[in-house]
Amino acid sequence: SSGINAEYGGMKFVVYNLDDSSTKLEVYIDKVSGGDINRISDAQNWKKVGEMIDDGTNFIANTTDGVDGRIAITNGGGVVFIRNSMIAKAEYKFLQVTEIQNPAHQKNVTDKRKKT
Repeated sequence: SSGINAEYGGMKFVVYNLDDSSTKLEVYIDKVSGGDINRISDAQNWKKVGEMIDDGTNFIANTTDGVDGRIAITNGGGVVFIRNSMIAKAEYKFLQVTEIQNPAHQKNVTDKRKKT
């Protein structure tokens, strides 16, 4: 069999706060480990394919109960939500959710947004 259904594709989504009003989002893809448990932890297999800073102006959310949909969520409260939209079946070989306090790389992040 060939195609996406026969192949392992690793995806890592990293989110962390930059300050009290913005978060950094990063997406990494692993196309080489083949789902081998001994290779998925190799940092060289993961390539960053996207990143952005969410300061609340990127996506305006419709909300209820007086919640402001124009601010970035910087306090998640320990909740993880996985959405699989418009697919018939979702399969996960390895799934891990980890909360990391004060990541070391956060201190070195440069905010590249234009200042007005």
